[in-house]
Amino acid sequence: MQIARTECGVREAFCIDPYSFLKEKVEKEGLFDYEIASLLDVNSAWIGKLRKALGLNNSKKFLRRFERKYGKGAVRRFKEIIEKRENGLSDVARYFGFTREYARHAYKKIYGRPYTLHYQKKLTERKRYREHQRLVKSKRMKSLVDIQEKLASCGAKTQIVKRGRSYVMEVNGKKVAVKVSKKPIKVNGKPYYHFTNVGCKMSDSDIFVCICASKNKRFHFVIPNDAMPKSTLSIKDPDDSGPGKYLKYLEAWNLIAATC
Repeated sequence: MQIARTECGVREAFCIDPYSFLKEKVEKEGLFDYEIASLLDVNSAWIGKLRKALGLNNSKKFLRRFERKYGKGAVRRFKEIIEKRENGLSDVARYFGFTREYARHAYKKIYGRPYTLHYQKKLTERKRYREHQRLVKSKRMKSLVDIQEKLASCGAKTQIVKRGRSYVMEVNGKKVAVKVSKKPIKVNGKPYYHFTNVGCKMSDSDIFVCICASKNKRFHFVIPNDAMPKSTLSIKDPDDSGPGKYLKYLEAWNLIAATC
């Protein structure tokens, strides 16, 4: 009797079938059962039973209740806090003043999935970030990280890989080794930067980035494996006038990434 009366009332007042009406009010507008009941002048408990029987879920109901209790923009703030790499459920709970378990419950209601999945992803991100920071802070690795960032800005896919006690960079499938010479030595009155193959076998890398660095100067020579000498590499200071054997490789980043 009540169902028939409700169906008739919905059709007359809203010109729509009861299921479509309830679906719109529940899923699109996010109305509570009592709000829908007041529109139809029926009992809210009955609306709840009907909604469940039709398989309609009010996902927005929790969000509205959350914002009513914790203020406008509370859901947005919840997301801002939990999505920061260093934050977790405890940080959200502390900000809003509820328990960690309620924060877990709220996360599932807001995102529609358990926090465990997000937590595993966050652990991976934190590990990568710590490794990156460790490399940045290491003086020995600073040049490698600087080059990685330079190539990444060109759109190249880069990765620093540990090989024994040393590190190499993989860029678009190429193995790149980095060498640094900090002080030029004069040979026949001309300044040269010297690089040895100590700690890096020629066969281990496809390209060598040789950095000539002294005081405020810093030059990068991007040299293919087949152009490298078997023992010591000597590069004339680019600031010195006259021709140089390796000048064509000065800042030749295109040999590693065509987009640079």
